[in-house]
Amino acid sequence: MNAISLNKLWNYLQSLSLSARNQRWLGERLIEASTDRTISEESNKLEKLNALFGAWSGADGERIENAIRESRHADYQREIVSMDE
Repeated sequence: MNAISLNKLWNYLQSLSLSARNQRWLGERLIEASTDRTISEESNKLEKLNALFGAWSGADGERIENAIRESRHADYQREIVSMDE
């Protein structure tokens, strides 16, 4: 939603004669909705990362991890090494 639409929505909400209790209820629903979306987005990111990790798991994954760790500790130019033996 753009700023103009949000301002129109805000003006509309202000034009309603909502009690303090109703305003609080509305605010809580909006917060819950935004929290649910954030959790869902984070969950999707974790699923993608887990899928990627699963693709790199096993012996090849360990070799890649060790190569990355070694290259971080060494101050030398990295070489591309074939994973096929």
